[in-house]
Amino acid sequence: MLIESPQPHDIDAVLRVATSTQVFTPEELSVVQEMFNGVFQPNSYNDHTFLVYRKATRSIAGFIVYGPIPMAERVWDLYWICVDRAEQGAGIGEALLRQLENDIRGRGARALYLETSDSALYAPARRFYERHGFERAAHLPDYYAPGESMFIYRKVFAR
Repeated sequence: MLIESPQPHDIDAVLRVATSTQVFTPEELSVVQEMFNGVFQPNSYNDHTFLVYRKATRSIAGFIVYGPIPMAERVWDLYWICVDRAEQGAGIGEALLRQLENDIRGRGARALYLETSDSALYAPARRFYERHGFERAAHLPDYYAPGESMFIYRKVFAR
């Protein structure tokens, strides 16, 4: 197991992992690709970190994307944590989350936020976040679409 920055040739594997979850929309896949590309074409607005989880075979089994929230003091946003559907439950998501938390704690983070859908498709993700110490901070009805609300979760490190 190795968690590291991706290489340019990893884009197909990253998109395969995202597609395997069956929750990413085509628009979201485009954003994943845009954020991936930002790693190799840095500019002032893409200050996120993109990491991949490589198995011993060097194949990619997951990825995580996170970054600081602009104009918020020491607060970070977890954009995506994604594990290949066939690999879920093997501790990959936990390893990626631990890597993120170690990184941002080392940078003095006081909190980590994320947003997710309230749809049944995202129930496993919500359970994962709650098992790992996240609390629901807000509920925005009909946010993504009529009948599909958003939950905002947070994990506080220091006040």
